[in-house]
Amino acid sequence: MSPIPSIAVALEGGIVLAVVLQDWPSHIPHPRIVVVDYDIDGADQAEIKVIPTGDGFTEALCYSEQAVIYENAPGAISPDAIINTLTLSADRTD
Repeated sequence: MSPIPSIAVALEGGIVLAVVLQDWPSHIPHPRIVVVDYDIDGADQAEIKVIPTGDGFTEALCYSEQAVIYENAPGAISPDAIINTLTLSADRTD
């Protein structure tokens, strides 16, 4: 059985630092990722987009991010390791 692909989104102060994929099948294209930030206070008017939301529209800052494949290297984040940590933490609170 193939491992289940996982994704980690690394943020700092609301800014996306990285989107990391782990166990992503090589024959499947990377997902398309968009970031939608509804906090538009102080934003340059040219950066604000009107986007569809359900049956209406709203204003937001939007941009795309490129995902990278996890490589075991110093300082790299492993989505699987983080999921395992979260699972262990949840098991301890039950």
